Amino acid sequence: MAHRAWRIVGGLLVITMSRLLGAQRPVTIDAGITAIRFIDDDARALGPWLRLDAAGKTGPLFGTLDAGAITTVGAASGFGALELGVRGNPRRGWVTELTAELSGVAGSGYAGATTALGAGRVIWSDGELGAWLRAAGHGSDRQNTTLTGHGADAGAWWGWPRGRVMGSVQQEWTYAELYTGRFRTGYAGTARVRYTEANMSVHLEGDRASLDVGGLLRRDTDASRTFEPGFSVSAAYWTSDTRAFVFTVGRQLPDWVHGADAADAMTVGIRFRQPTPAADRVARLIPVVHVVDTDAARVLRVRATGARQVDVMGDFTGWEAQPLARKGATFECAMPIASGTHRMLLRIDGGAWKPAANTPSVDDDLGGRAGLLVVP
Repeated sequence: MAHRAWRIVGGLLVITMSRLLGAQRPVTIDAGITAIRFIDDDARALGPWLRLDAAGKTGPLFGTLDAGAITTVGAASGFGALELGVRGNPRRGWVTELTAELSGVAGSGYAGATTALGAGRVIWSDGELGAWLRAAGHGSDRQNTTLTGHGADAGAWWGWPRGRVMGSVQQEWTYAELYTGRFRTGYAGTARVRYTEANMSVHLEGDRASLDVGGLLRRDTDASRTFEPGFSVSAAYWTSDTRAFVFTVGRQLPDWVHGADAADAMTVGIRFRQPTPAADRVARLIPVVHVVDTDAARVLRVRATGARQVDVMGDFTGWEAQPLARKGATFECAMPIASGTHRMLLRIDGGAWKPAANTPSVDDDLGGRAGLLVVP
């Protein structure tokens, strides 16, 4: 029973720790079926799984919670990870970040394991481009001993409204527990682990579908194979505004930091409470409005990179929706706007009405909020 529970714990780590692009969602629930093959001893597991993923932010503080459970014949296990962090104010595109993570696993017939990790990161971002440099240290209470280690990684990304490419290089110095026997039945001590890993991932999305593809190559001169590849592919299709079918397949290399074994995994399930990619893009957009004078008339101009349609309404339109014409990266329309202050709202790609990012939010006298536009 103990060795079976250990295998399921490892499988749960395969599911929960493989996060392409580090994407986080406010609150989502995944439910489905997973099939796992553990590469080292060709053991297999099949069973239902459930996962909760949540993220929150207030001021400079942010946090994420990731928890899940999987069951199979004669065994069950659970996994949880809590990360808390603080992010400094951006200065000329630079920002610093400190994080602390506590994760643990437990299963039927298995005593469990906990890992604590602390990290510091420096991030540079300039719109669609960005890069980071990170250093981390960790300690893990395993089945027979306590292991410590540290690592460093650097990476960069390039994003656009419907996709993102990310690449990174990681160096890890840590320890691993060694076992004999097919199902880790004999403890043989610990060994030092040092490896370098290169990662590349791509995220593409439409209005109701997304595709994530990731690949990695690990170089470990002490392993039986100097170079080992891994990959992950995840596809999602939304059947409603907050529900999607998800299919994931991948190969995970041994996770020496958290104690997961190498495994091939395939999952099929349903994700609840995640907005469609189209709705998520609208929520991320930061529309900025300006009024410019031309020889013919005053022009209302809105910059909303990635938007396909922008509508405006305000006291200068009689609170009737007015579509703006697309002109390159901006949307605009000539309007008879008098000098002074005006209340107005924007609608991006048919979403909810909201104030522009550069207009103060004030009461609209109808129980809602509107943006205050000042025209000289």
